[in-house]
Amino acid sequence: MDRQGPIIEGEWADPFILKDGDDYYLYPTKDSAGWVYEKFHVFHSKDLIQWAGPYLALDLKDVAWANTRAWAPGVNKYNGKYYMYFSAEAQIGVAVSDSPLGPFKDILRRPLISKDEYGCQSIDADLFVDDDNQPYLLWGQGKCWIVPLEEDMVTFKSEPVLLSDQLYKNRGKDPNIFDNSVYNEGPHLQKIDGTYLLTWSNYDTRDPRYQICFATSNNIYGPYETPEDNHVTQPSEQIFGTGHASMTEYKENWYLVYHRLIKPDCSLLRETCISQINFINGNPIVDVDKQI
Repeated sequence: MDRQGPIIEGEWADPFILKDGDDYYLYPTKDSAGWVYEKFHVFHSKDLIQWAGPYLALDLKDVAWANTRAWAPGVNKYNGKYYMYFSAEAQIGVAVSDSPLGPFKDILRRPLISKDEYGCQSIDADLFVDDDNQPYLLWGQGKCWIVPLEEDMVTFKSEPVLLSDQLYKNRGKDPNIFDNSVYNEGPHLQKIDGTYLLTWSNYDTRDPRYQICFATSNNIYGPYETPEDNHVTQPSEQIFGTGHASMTEYKENWYLVYHRLIKPDCSLLRETCISQINFINGNPIVDVDKQI
């Protein structure tokens, strides 16, 4: 792998990557003026370098309860079908397809999680399926929630658990006082060698300090532990705003898929990159000056 820079042409952010056999599917947000774009797209690759697409995965004109702000989908395969948990107008919906390329169809014809329903902005859904085939939904800007799902993928199996409180307490801070330097948005859960690796973005996506942070646990609900420096994406003199990431494995190596600011001037325009994750003393570290 020797390609440098963004992996797909154009202004794309919030990338979620799905590995399905030997195929990889990328579901980003399309940046637009005011972030009001109304469609979700998907790209396809065999090697993380050459990407075909974009293909239309879901159009909000086919969603009865929202028209704009198609943001940050999370997609995974469960029992032979593909489920997309998507943000639209600061609410989270769920759609299903027989193919990772779509088309995805809104299941409920209403939001699964409505605006501000759990005391935070209802965006940035992440679908994690554990080794025992139990699916979990994570979400939230301002707070990070997790809940197990029933097999219908729309019913909560139990009450949601607030993971971000643990992250605040690890820093000796009050979880009731919002501090985006601790946790802001974009949760993603991955299990690597039996350890749950939770990542998220701190600061704001328009802030050059926007970075990926991490915590680990032996239990899906925690307690999650964080080292003093829990940044995955390392500081760079040239690359800024590296955040809202997901992870995948390719040829026994792990890779971080994330976006960065095109210009470090609070620009709303972002582009999607992939860098290899290096595990140092068990901690995931990414040099954002090196993209594949």
